[in-house]
Amino acid sequence: MNLTRNLIVESAMEILRSFGLGDMTMRRVATHLGVAPGALYWHIANKQELVSAIAERILQPMLTSPGAGSPDPAAYCGQLREVLLSHRDGAEIVASALAQPDSPLRGALEDRLSEELTELSGDSRVATTGASAIVHLLLGACVQEQSRRQFAEMTGAVEAPSTSVAREEIDEQVALLLTGITRTRP
Repeated sequence: MNLTRNLIVESAMEILRSFGLGDMTMRRVATHLGVAPGALYWHIANKQELVSAIAERILQPMLTSPGAGSPDPAAYCGQLREVLLSHRDGAEIVASALAQPDSPLRGALEDRLSEELTELSGDSRVATTGASAIVHLLLGACVQEQSRRQFAEMTGAVEAPSTSVAREEIDEQVALLLTGITRTRP
């Protein structure tokens, strides 16, 4: 087998889908690939770099989607929410990657969202601040939603709120932020 960075990331994503972030260790990825753990480190320096590579994979549709500067940033925010929730522990993985100092992924995501918000605000500084606020809101809301779902699955005692209710709540929160951004327009 020709071990590559891409193969390692794919294997880690398979483990993530099956077992979650807590069980996605470098040792487990190596075992899944049938190699010694040290072999991974030729391609991926550590688990945090692996988490960042997975986050980049998760966010890829949001960084390359057409329509920059489109008049509907709410739709972009809805798509971002769906992308985060479409992967087990997706929001936690992305939050961890974006928390790294000088994260190029954080810059790329916030820049992309800022493009969406510039038309609303008419002010690039407001758009940049708004993009950061919305990313924080969506990450926090999605981490909570995924955590509630996992808790409900593990215990069976508490039912997680329906996806449509959670979506409506987040949409309302995003709309509130977008309204504030719009009102700053000179």
